[in-house]
Amino acid sequence: MLLLTTSTYSTITRAFILWALANLGGTLWLLLDFSLDRVDDYPIALMTGLIAALISLAIVPLVIPFFSLMCRLRVGLSRRSLALGGVTLFFLLANWLLEWLLPVGSSASLLSMSLPYWAAAMLTVLWLYSPGQRDADRTSACD
Repeated sequence: MLLLTTSTYSTITRAFILWALANLGGTLWLLLDFSLDRVDDYPIALMTGLIAALISLAIVPLVIPFFSLMCRLRVGLSRRSLALGGVTLFFLLANWLLEWLLPVGSSASLLSMSLPYWAAAMLTVLWLYSPGQRDADRTSACD
């Protein structure tokens, strides 16, 4: 039986908030980028967003143990730095999976489509692990 402690619940919540905001932010960014050139291209951004959400949702079960472990390790780095590094690592893993599973033209074209998601994830991490969020959520053992 899996016991959900406060820190585990906080980790799962943060992972899904990160997943949702990164996908929403990245899709909106692509939607604006595609629609500025040609309004009829918005379905490409929405389809890209759907694929990104599905690929990244498959990676969330890997992210949760990373964030749980991050809470327990004392490596001399801030949690924000560890989270930024971890998200970048999982972003690269997701890109590798996309390149391996889907017929994409080149790594550069895939990277240009996925960079908005990485940027949105970085902004989300900066918000989730900001000092203000730590003060607001003192019940978590991870903070």
